[in-house]
Amino acid sequence: MTSQLIYVPEFYCPFPERVNPYADIAHQHTLDWVRRFELVVDDDAFRRLAASRFGWLAARAYPTAAEEELKLVSDWNTWLFIRDDQCDETGVGKDPAKLTFLHERFLNILMGCPCSTEDGGLDKALQDLWSRMRARGSLSWQARFIHSVEEYFESSVWEAKNRSREVYPDVATYTKMRPYTGGLYTDIELIEIIERISLPLEIRKHTAIEQLALMANNVVCWSNDVLSLQKELEQEDIHNLVIALSYEHELDLQEAVVRATEMCNEEVRKFIALEERLPLFPTRHAQGVRRYVEILRSWMRGNLDWGYESARYRTDGIQTNHLPHSRSRGQVTKAGI
Repeated sequence: MTSQLIYVPEFYCPFPERVNPYADIAHQHTLDWVRRFELVVDDDAFRRLAASRFGWLAARAYPTAAEEELKLVSDWNTWLFIRDDQCDETGVGKDPAKLTFLHERFLNILMGCPCSTEDGGLDKALQDLWSRMRARGSLSWQARFIHSVEEYFESSVWEAKNRSREVYPDVATYTKMRPYTGGLYTDIELIEIIERISLPLEIRKHTAIEQLALMANNVVCWSNDVLSLQKELEQEDIHNLVIALSYEHELDLQEAVVRATEMCNEEVRKFIALEERLPLFPTRHAQGVRRYVEILRSWMRGNLDWGYESARYRTDGIQTNHLPHSRSRGQVTKAGI
């Protein structure tokens, strides 16, 4: 292991910074919700959770959501992050069999199996989330959301298998799986019930719409990989685009960070170019398509802004050139691979 100071080039993301006016309300609601279900009981861990500002991630990603819908998004993403942390802390994230067993219980809840007194906080919190989602989503939407969650869980087991076998995924495999391991497709499915729009199958499955969703997903996940690099190195996790590029192409961390940032920026340019070439959809669906694409843009820009302001990822070992209105970060030397 060598020490080096990492400089991150500027992310290209020329979309306006937007924040939902209910940001603080959603943030406080989620903290109270976490307390109610005892998802985090340690005081230090709770302070770290509060500093992560997950309510503000939701507020930046869904700047036009109504208050109750924003609270729902904030709670869902916080549930995902806490589930991820607990798997890391307990070692379940390295045990495919235990992780599969855990996921089966979660999926049973989504299929309508009620919680019992023996279930833990994550189970009961998921039941609460699902009750609120079902009240807003059609049966077909519920099926699509469950399928998206299943794919997220399956990709998490794929990661666990890699960790248990100490397998480094190649870049092609990693980038193929990354849209699922990030869980962002579940948030993309939420656009329909949060924005109260309904796009028919022929539009949802239109090649251009699916490509825009994938590009936005890539931008969010790849930029997260850059900003979370220090966290992953400290945890010796192999699932990071920078680490995959470094390992496969024999790059030092600085070169790999530059390569990953360039990939992210190119994806934004491809998104903009494709959006400009979108076909004319039927008038009755034009507004829904516009709002859908707007949320994809907000996710890309909002995730970056949140990444700089949140304490979720320690970036004090990374010198960043960041977007307008983003906050400056400190720098220290840190270990490389």
